[in-house]
Amino acid sequence: MSLFNACVTHKYHSKQFKKAQTIVLWKSKKSDYIDSKMYQLIALLDIISKALKSIMIKRLNDIVETHCMLSNAQMKVRCKWFVILTLNLLVNQVHTVWDCKIKYVIFMLSLNVVEAFNWVLHIRLLHTLKMKRTLSYIIKWTRNFLKNWKTSLIFDKQTSDMREINADISQRFLISSILFLFFNASLIEKCKALKIKIEVLDFVNNINILVYDRFTEEICRILSKTYDVCTKWACTHDATFALEKYKLTHFTRKSKRFNMMTSIQIESSVIKSKSDIWVLEMQLNMKLQWDAHLRQIKMNHVMRMLTLSHLEVFTWKAIFTKARQVYSAVVRLEIAFKALVWHQRNKKDELLSKECRLETLQNQTLHHVAEVFKRVNIETLKTETYMSSLHVHLNMLQNKITLHSWVNDWTQEIRQTCELIRVRLTKVNRVISCSLVIKKIVLLNVFIQEDAKIQSRCRRCTSFFFTMTSTNDSIAIKQYHKNQWNQRWNKYREHVADVNAISAQRSHLSNKMIKMRDDFQKAESILVMHIRTERINLNTYLHSRNISDMNSLRCDCK
Repeated sequence: MSLFNACVTHKYHSKQFKKAQTIVLWKSKKSDYIDSKMYQLIALLDIISKALKSIMIKRLNDIVETHCMLSNAQMKVRCKWFVILTLNLLVNQVHTVWDCKIKYVIFMLSLNVVEAFNWVLHIRLLHTLKMKRTLSYIIKWTRNFLKNWKTSLIFDKQTSDMREINADISQRFLISSILFLFFNASLIEKCKALKIKIEVLDFVNNINILVYDRFTEEICRILSKTYDVCTKWACTHDATFALEKYKLTHFTRKSKRFNMMTSIQIESSVIKSKSDIWVLEMQLNMKLQWDAHLRQIKMNHVMRMLTLSHLEVFTWKAIFTKARQVYSAVVRLEIAFKALVWHQRNKKDELLSKECRLETLQNQTLHHVAEVFKRVNIETLKTETYMSSLHVHLNMLQNKITLHSWVNDWTQEIRQTCELIRVRLTKVNRVISCSLVIKKIVLLNVFIQEDAKIQSRCRRCTSFFFTMTSTNDSIAIKQYHKNQWNQRWNKYREHVADVNAISAQRSHLSNKMIKMRDDFQKAESILVMHIRTERINLNTYLHSRNISDMNSLRCDCK
């Protein structure tokens, strides 16, 4: 700890911390390896250096949030649930425009900065930090952090000598992403200073410009004007936009009302509008119906299941609890995480239909992980594997995000951004002096009402009342959803007759069976699962052996 304090006090980042080893790997399924882009670079850094950078990241985050140094549009890497909150901001902005009485169409132009983290102009970055009135020791430490980086390449079991590199800010560092947000903060401010129907979302090196109007031709004019501002900023900051990565998409509920074939002329290329776009690795379509996202989850789920199967085959002594842990930490996270964006927005019937499709994927995986037969009841299987339904799991994650965003004022910032769009569309801000007062009063009333709703919703997440800043909030939310799952399980048990109930259906909801199987090998755990569920396929086995009394594959009992 004294070493870290000394580095911060003397505004110095040791030269030993700036040395790295870079491993070069071939990318799979590539036809030609002449191009350098066909290789993947992995940098191995000093552990103490990573710990020091994590301390500086925390301090930078605290300063940014305390003094509001960055715009609300620059949300990425600034909070714990940044992906969900950023997507929520985009979706809420689109729905705010759609809810207006006058029908508008929304176009979004996505720009990508070439090698953003490798060629940052240090003078501009340090100047921006000074203009934002950042603490002097952070500025001096950043100046020292950007200099004299060295690395050696490890390729085909050969190691090169240490060489000095210009890639001072690496994409692998979280602190680099925060510094780059400062670097392009002036671009966001210049775009917003145009005072037209425009919103800017900054995903570090990916800048998305949202423009909404009743006519697509007017939107193209606004986009061209905004792009001129971006090119001027690129010239002064020695940055370059990747022309081949430009994307233009539109969001509208009724595409027949507008000219969707409109394209814009940027430099020497013509960019046509598309109905789908990738934002933070999530596929969005023009109506925000999420079908494309569900198809992508299903495709990725097949690859995850194949990987999980290979992992189980090659680890002969793999036990059920380890396979369950891999599923919970990797596969289930892939299914559920970004579904939180549309989880509580759609109508009830639409929501249930989408959740049922995701629930089907989870049920298939549980049958595979537990290695039980398909005739096993899914509610019984969830209890035996101690894996709640996806609906309960999504509710728990949603309440965690609500609590986290409420404590850190992210919910308020999202609502403030949407309220400003609503005010702009309804033309309330005709007189500037009056509009500011009215805006503050309206926003204050909205925030008081919405915060009361959020607080009451979070209080319902537990059987007792707890303060919003308590350290036991996460535990209380988990306990509440466990009680929900327990009620659902007890309700299912009531429909099962005691005479026909199997041993698994007579037991209460508990993780004791999971803990008991920690010492079991894979075959023993599967056998226990078959016995408790009373689905062992004995008739099928006897019928396959041509036993005379077994004329059917089905069992006579229930």
